Amino acid sequence: MAIVEMDTMVKAGLDRAVELMALAAHNSFRFNDRNTVKIISVGREEMEQLAEYCFSLGDMSPLAARDGRHLVQLMKEPCALLVMGDKRRSDFNYNCGACGFRTCKELNTAEEMESLTANGPSCLFKNINLGIAANVAASTAHRLGLHCRVFSTLAFAAMAMEVITDVDVCVSVSVSAARKNPYFDRHEFWTKDYWDEIFAKEFPTYNRGFIGAVED
Repeated sequence: MAIVEMDTMVKAGLDRAVELMALAAHNSFRFNDRNTVKIISVGREEMEQLAEYCFSLGDMSPLAARDGRHLVQLMKEPCALLVMGDKRRSDFNYNCGACGFRTCKELNTAEEMESLTANGPSCLFKNINLGIAANVAASTAHRLGLHCRVFSTLAFAAMAMEVITDVDVCVSVSVSAARKNPYFDRHEFWTKDYWDEIFAKEFPTYNRGFIGAVED
């Protein structure tokens, strides 16, 4: 009888878990049965690139810099990253007006706005579908006993670095098999006073102040 060590099983299990997360996200409900969400898994080399990119945004987005530093710590123990994204234009033809335009045609012909976090304007239902996929992936990770957190910062870094291509908006799901949950100790890299200062500065507006979405 072959003996398999725990570290080997953990690595193999983590790889399999990421596949199951992607499968569940792929099969999640989508409006009008349009399955256009692109899903990739990210290896160690790419995660190092994302961490470096996020850390380079310190002046523009302290939150991104913190998450870049955090990713370096995550990689010291078994971890993985799913990145998923979609195009901004509508193929639903709902003409619902939620995007700010009267028709999907007007949205699709509007001038594209590039920002740090995403390209817009974008279809509401594309964003909802992407959110459903991310939530299902994260829920699957939780059911499999993995530590998990959804990141926007690592996702827009993947888009900027062209780790994921041909998308306008994206989100990432990070999972870890670390000995303790590594995702919610926010003061590990910042003092509490500095965190409170950054939180007060960046979170109220959810646009420029949130994560440096656009230039002033």
